[in-house]
Amino acid sequence: MAKKVYVCRNCGAEFGKWYGRCPNCGEWGTIEEQATVKRGAKLSLKPLKAVKVSSINTEADTLPLKGEFSSFFSYELSKGGVYLISGTPGVGKSTLLLQLAEDITQSGFKTIYFTAEESLSQIGSRASRLGVKDVDVVSESKLENIVAFLELNVPHSAILDSIHTIFSEQIDYIPGGIQQVKYCAEKLIEVAKSKGITLFIVAHITKSGAIAGPKTLEHMVDAVLLLEGDRNSDLRVLRFTKNRFGSAEDVLILEMTKEGLKTVPDPTLKFFEKREFTDGICYGATVEGRYPIVLEVQALCVKTPLAVPRRVSVGFDINRLNMLLAVLEKRLGIPFFKYDVYVNIAGGIKVSSTATDAAVASALISSIKKSTLPDNTIAFSEIDLTGHLRLFDRDKRALDKLEKLGFNLITAKQVKSVKQLYEIV
Repeated sequence: MAKKVYVCRNCGAEFGKWYGRCPNCGEWGTIEEQATVKRGAKLSLKPLKAVKVSSINTEADTLPLKGEFSSFFSYELSKGGVYLISGTPGVGKSTLLLQLAEDITQSGFKTIYFTAEESLSQIGSRASRLGVKDVDVVSESKLENIVAFLELNVPHSAILDSIHTIFSEQIDYIPGGIQQVKYCAEKLIEVAKSKGITLFIVAHITKSGAIAGPKTLEHMVDAVLLLEGDRNSDLRVLRFTKNRFGSAEDVLILEMTKEGLKTVPDPTLKFFEKREFTDGICYGATVEGRYPIVLEVQALCVKTPLAVPRRVSVGFDINRLNMLLAVLEKRLGIPFFKYDVYVNIAGGIKVSSTATDAAVASALISSIKKSTLPDNTIAFSEIDLTGHLRLFDRDKRALDKLEKLGFNLITAKQVKSVKQLYEIV
């Protein structure tokens, strides 16, 4: 019995009938008919054998790693491990992987860099600038040729840039389509696992920041890495969003230079610039891995002639800002509905830590009151909907570091609510 299946090429959801708009992701015109699925076919069964968990060999084969990024990978890569790396265009994915390929080669292991997006001359020009000399590069976008090369040469590691430009003639879809991405990834992971090749795959992201292609792509790989950064800043943050080989909490702070990406040993004061402050400015901090990063939060509140006031936020989540404004208006009675509000995180850095709430609130209150906060003061706490300041266990190490650097802290330890925060500011 055959059954028609319709698949959304944007999110990968499957349906029993065609829709003009995908019920799952909401995109229009993305539903396509997939090859029919045959049911009732004869199955070939394989006898299974159970083993005691205590008898399983837990000493996995690894590749000892040296170089700039070795500490982030715990100084080793897993043989047969598959790493998926993504990031916005131009953030430095290819630069990072070309440097990583050189590190692997210098550690005594053969690595192949497959480029399907750039020409050999472009790769050569970048390699010359980065000082990369010993990496073997192959320019190819056809899946069957790549798989044949890997099976014939069997390098210790391989880098594929990128999965969305690879195509197979076995699948009648355009490169980058959801079926092509899924099929190519399956074949590459299969050969990597069977031959013990450490594989790095570059993936594009959508305008919403999610990895493009089927969601199953993230489930198929062993680790997912995200390289984040702003075009206006040299700072880059490399983090695991999934890691089967270790912790996914640590991050690596990098700086983009003419010689490539360099690790920043301690980024705490990277964006700290001591100067004479005016109203509407407060120091805050965001935690990236083991390190707090001191940053300057700027706020400007001006009376608006508009019926609906403007809310502009650069580097700080706009929804979080709207929540803080609602809390301050409810708990303190400040009529923010009469003001246009602008918030900026200086230095081009984007913050995601909720511990920055107190700094943003302090800057807003300072702008309204036209008051200036004392020098070397850092506000560091989350603010909840009741108007109370909160700290979590993950913030304790950051507080200790900031205290040792001589900053005066405004935290939930000293200030319990936004009412007390208003009095201090």
